[in-house]
Amino acid sequence: MDKRNWKFSRFGVLLLFLLYRSFILCWSLNDEGLALLKFRERIVSDPYGALKNWKDEDGVVDPCPWFGVECSDGKVVILNLKDLCLGGTLAPDLRNLFHIKFIILRNNSFTGVIPEGIGKLKELEVLDFGYNNVTGPLPPDLSSNLSLTILLLDNNSLLGNLSPEIQQLKTHSEFQVDENQLDCR
Repeated sequence: MDKRNWKFSRFGVLLLFLLYRSFILCWSLNDEGLALLKFRERIVSDPYGALKNWKDEDGVVDPCPWFGVECSDGKVVILNLKDLCLGGTLAPDLRNLFHIKFIILRNNSFTGVIPEGIGKLKELEVLDFGYNNVTGPLPPDLSSNLSLTILLLDNNSLLGNLSPEIQQLKTHSEFQVDENQLDCR
């Protein structure tokens, strides 16, 4: 292969790599943005207008500039909407925030169950649903999340048993489930 063809071939490979990387980044942003928009659809009360900038701009769903959302390398890593008096139900789409490290929804009026699949978020370190109206049992997959270091579910209406695996979280993390109806078994 002569030098000219070799340079063209290297340029082509580099161009394909950059296009692929851009596609993956855009896909991730859109996927995470769509998950957050689904979450937004379930909010029926936003008295302070905190989520008014959560919208689809010309088909591009980039959640990084949205209120309460923080990103790293274009990926959503923090969702912090504490103390906003938001009301609604927790969307199962939260489980699609694959790079999320912190979900903080403390002191709002969220109802319903903790979405199944939240425990499968492998990078999740902090889950704070304290002081809401969350009901039902804890999702079983929550106990298998090894990265979870802070679990705050205090002052809700959770029912059921705390599995031994969930109780193990107490040994290496901050763990609050008081003011619920949970039994240790």
